[in-house]
Amino acid sequence: MTSSEFTTRQKLLAEFFGSATLVFILVSSGLLADGMLEASPSMGVLFIGLATAGWLFVVVQMIGPISGGHVNPAVTVALLVTGDVDAKTARQYIPVQFLGGLAGVWLAGLTVVSTIGWEVFAISAVERPASTWVAEFLGTVVLASVIISLIRQESDWIGLAVGFTVGMGIIGTASTAFLNPQVALARIFTSGIAGIQPFDAVMFMFASMLGGIAAGLMWRYLWPRPTLIDKAKPKPSDDTVLDDSVAKS
Repeated sequence: MTSSEFTTRQKLLAEFFGSATLVFILVSSGLLADGMLEASPSMGVLFIGLATAGWLFVVVQMIGPISGGHVNPAVTVALLVTGDVDAKTARQYIPVQFLGGLAGVWLAGLTVVSTIGWEVFAISAVERPASTWVAEFLGTVVLASVIISLIRQESDWIGLAVGFTVGMGIIGTASTAFLNPQVALARIFTSGIAGIQPFDAVMFMFASMLGGIAAGLMWRYLWPRPTLIDKAKPKPSDDTVLDDSVAKS
């Protein structure tokens, strides 16, 4: 089945499920490393990076055929700018993604509250310096660019590429690569290294949304729709199709 064969409710449920489970895995891995295993911050970041990368691969491959597997308002906005999704779809997806993220962080806290004794919901006090806002902008440009380019190529490896991009970003960037406004909002409400204080979360959300817009504008120029692949496909009116039919006769 193609995405067009699914109903709007099915697509929204897929986005909610994907967003919720993404945040659940990310936050749970941080709580596990910090609260249960008492790992160092660097090892905690490694835990989060590996868990998030693996689950992103799974979730994009799983719900991609249904909704596109955005699970990220910045990605949805980037695809809106390029024309790959329409405004109605974006207006429906984005609130559901934020709600899914909040559900995910609540579930993560609920599953470990009896084990480590932390609150199910807690307002984080983890500070993120202003320089990390720039890292969020640049990282989101890269992430959205990877997705748009592979969509243009009609690649089957989008999930793997997204997982690698975010996983390497978490391990290798100053901001630990949130690159996702709904994730930034959700991570306000968790303790430990996965958290972020509210003001910095707002700036992360702003930076990543700007990154999505910037990536969309760049790819509208680099590889606009209709794609080169679409243009290369013969149409019934093309001479190539006529020549083929003549040759067969």
